[in-house]
Amino acid sequence: MTSHTVRDLAASLPPSAEARALQTDIRFVEFFGLPGIGKTTASSLLANSLRRCGPLIGEVQIAWGTRTFIRRQIYRIGIVAPRLMNREFRSLVVRIARFVFESGQSSIIDAAKVIWNFSVLVAYVENERPRKNTIIIMDQGLLQGFWSILLKSKHRATSEKWLDILSAIGVHDMVFVHLRGEAGVARDRLLTRGDRTSRMQRTSPDRDLDLWSSADRACREMAAVLETGMRTEDHVLAAVDVDRLASPEDVAERALEVVLLACLDRHRLCGSAGQ
Repeated sequence: MTSHTVRDLAASLPPSAEARALQTDIRFVEFFGLPGIGKTTASSLLANSLRRCGPLIGEVQIAWGTRTFIRRQIYRIGIVAPRLMNREFRSLVVRIARFVFESGQSSIIDAAKVIWNFSVLVAYVENERPRKNTIIIMDQGLLQGFWSILLKSKHRATSEKWLDILSAIGVHDMVFVHLRGEAGVARDRLLTRGDRTSRMQRTSPDRDLDLWSSADRACREMAAVLETGMRTEDHVLAAVDVDRLASPEDVAERALEVVLLACLDRHRLCGSAGQ
């Protein structure tokens, strides 16, 4: 099915050799879903598949690259600090901080970490957004950041709404791929991992099922809000179902299909706007 889509994409392009790349404004593909559902693996496999599409897609990168921990922290400071001089960026950080504090996180330290990490994400998007003919794959992005806040929130009624903040950041150049699977599938996969990087791995056994239920509910609610809250022509959300028997390659293949279709939709919209 994917090869058929690629042929459709190629057939829709102008015949000149200079115009073989898709005319599309997509810059970011962000995976969204429960911990353990396969976002990081799917990101890597999708990047490799998109690279094999050659000039149709352009350059493909994984977010943050392969920087060491220290270099990554230096880079994070380096992209946030200059933007603090920008009034629009400061306004976004204030809105994020208000949302985080009003949601009621576990502690002031947790809230400060979330605000910093989210500010870095926004700075990263703004830093990479001007690139041309480049798609950046993110396994931990804006939606996942909002999900993390909602998972630990004590209050859902806040003066700032996460969808309004997301819209202010801008989604016109993004495609969100929701890896949609049962909580039990994600939980079992996460338990087989050797690390403990996810907060879902560090919860006490007596709260485990409650936390997974809350995590699953937050994911589904966010997907529903995003689906109904955005204009239909934005095409920002695509879903890929992940069942217990699905291999990482199967999931990446389905993700490739929805991303290529999103690229084709944007290509047609860009072509219509240019006429």
